[in-house]
Amino acid sequence: MEKLYFDYCASTPLYPEVFQVFLDSTERLYMNPSSTHILGQNIKSLVDKSRQDISDLLYINPSEVIFTSGATESNNIAIIGLIHSMKKSFKKELHIISSDTEHSSVYNCCKILEAEGVEVTFLPVNENGLVSVNDVRNSIKDNTVLISIMHVNNETGSTQPIQEIGDLVKNKSNIYFHVDGVQAIGKLPLNLEFIDLYTISGHKIGAPKGIGALVVKEHVPISPMFFGGNQENGIRPGTTNVPGVLSLTEALKISITKQGNRWGYLTNLHNMLDEFVRGVPELTVNSPKNGDCSPHIYNFSYKGIPSAILLSILEKRGIIASSQSACSSSKQASRVLMSMNGDFEISSSSIRLSFHESIRLKDMEYLIDSIKYMVGRVRSNKFI
Repeated sequence: MEKLYFDYCASTPLYPEVFQVFLDSTERLYMNPSSTHILGQNIKSLVDKSRQDISDLLYINPSEVIFTSGATESNNIAIIGLIHSMKKSFKKELHIISSDTEHSSVYNCCKILEAEGVEVTFLPVNENGLVSVNDVRNSIKDNTVLISIMHVNNETGSTQPIQEIGDLVKNKSNIYFHVDGVQAIGKLPLNLEFIDLYTISGHKIGAPKGIGALVVKEHVPISPMFFGGNQENGIRPGTTNVPGVLSLTEALKISITKQGNRWGYLTNLHNMLDEFVRGVPELTVNSPKNGDCSPHIYNFSYKGIPSAILLSILEKRGIIASSQSACSSSKQASRVLMSMNGDFEISSSSIRLSFHESIRLKDMEYLIDSIKYMVGRVRSNKFI
């Protein structure tokens, strides 16, 4: 039986052009770009060009592009690196504003810092998974130094009011704004003018695993998490992953170029599924409707039936999906959904489907037929 993959939030295939860049650079560009000989310096010039190309795509300075191993490292550097740096100069207890629905690599950084004595405000979200700009405004204190709010939620597709939050803090010189953009880059329009730190993951946009980036604006103080050479402005020391850097650059070029056409196609897929799911009384849609949701993510629940059972029924039909972030335990109710609706039975019975431009209309039709099959099995108490 053919397996149909609907878990593109967890990871994506390499674009053919990216795969070729990765192969060629792995085979030929094995020299160390930190070496002072001509071959090393030739490689360094390619890395510098990649940094320039990415900065051109994002309308920032090349020095503001920091290459990392991926989103988890980028988020840790952005949050912990900033707070450790601010502790050196800020005389008051530091305060962070984040939300209840952040990815675990942000949420757990904040929890660790909270245990170290940093004050953290986790903002609630509404039933659509959105924070209120007024809540952000009302939570700002004299000692607030960081606001960290994700762009697109990786479980529900909820799209946060990033532009409005950026406008809110743009004139507050002691407050830095970090955005986890992993599920947004290459899918949504992006304006980094009032964003100080922005996280990017390679394998979510058609590049290999093990490469990512963190945009760090020049005015942002960051202490390194570990120590060694002076690569990446000393923020992220270690030998540069040249094949990863070149592949990430190519993937970003493709993703951003395709952004407009992809949006329309994914919206059609999203709406096709949404029309069906909303017509099934047992199913509860968790993703917000219309403009508050990125179309590449769709989340729904069959209340009272554990996610593992639902996913098992779908997998027998060849449908590969998930219940929440690949970084989270599937044995627990989704923290994100619990924050949105407070209903354990809904939050522990969710299915997340995530889409890619390679999905065909007939694949969506088969997915809908498979969900019909799943509902029928549950209705008749046939869970196997």
